[in-house]
Amino acid sequence: MTKQALVAFSLIGGLLLATPALAVDPWETAGVFGTDDTNASRNTLGHGAIQQHDIDQAGGGPDQDWIIVPTIARHSYEARLHTMIRFDWGGCAVCSQFERVDAAGAILTEDAGVVNDGTGLSEESYDRTIRWIASASTTDEFVRITGDTDFANGPNAVYTIRFWDSTYSIPRWNNSSGQVTVFVINSLVQAPVQVRVDFYNAAGTLLASPTSTLNANSLLVINTSTIAALANQSGHAYVAHTAGYGGLAGKAVALEPATGFSFDTIMTPIPH
Repeated sequence: MTKQALVAFSLIGGLLLATPALAVDPWETAGVFGTDDTNASRNTLGHGAIQQHDIDQAGGGPDQDWIIVPTIARHSYEARLHTMIRFDWGGCAVCSQFERVDAAGAILTEDAGVVNDGTGLSEESYDRTIRWIASASTTDEFVRITGDTDFANGPNAVYTIRFWDSTYSIPRWNNSSGQVTVFVINSLVQAPVQVRVDFYNAAGTLLASPTSTLNANSLLVINTSTIAALANQSGHAYVAHTAGYGGLAGKAVALEPATGFSFDTIMTPIPH
């Protein structure tokens, strides 16, 4: 390597070292549809999507990122945020905020720590989640990320957000022709979660929707023969919940007392 080439290489290396490795938030650049700073945002998260953003104030007030989360009625969802930014763990009003909101900015669901063994003051508070069951099909709901209000976030205030439809499917249950089906579901998360099982017949008619609270390390057993609307019926089921993507495990067991046979149908998440 010549002396001139060595000098040029050193200068380039120095510039690279002097420039922080920062992510660029493409949704902050005004285009035809504007930025993601308000409810006019057209940035959308779909199932399995991963995006990287920042809450750099860039000389202004606290940055806000509004991201549309389209939902289907009776499905469940999770938005999860990974970062080293200080987020509100439930007792820090001036910390950065992660919330599910409507178009007017009203809070629909607060976030929680993915790991919730401690007080939220430790490193666990940097991994946040919002989990909910959709009551309607809509494209007018958002997850909103807001920067700290007690100090200015810089361009290194970067986070990664993921989004899933966390609904499970059970393609077969049967309470006809001498069979009875029992659902067995357990939770893999640390906090109590809500679970709803929607039973449909083969034509897609909703027959019943029992709900339960499933505590940590507990087991939910649903004997479908005790649900009057399911007598002499068969079909498929969806399991909506607040355990997050992959947060439950389970199956439906169709029992045939006359022969002693049993038929297992595994509860499966939507692939991503």
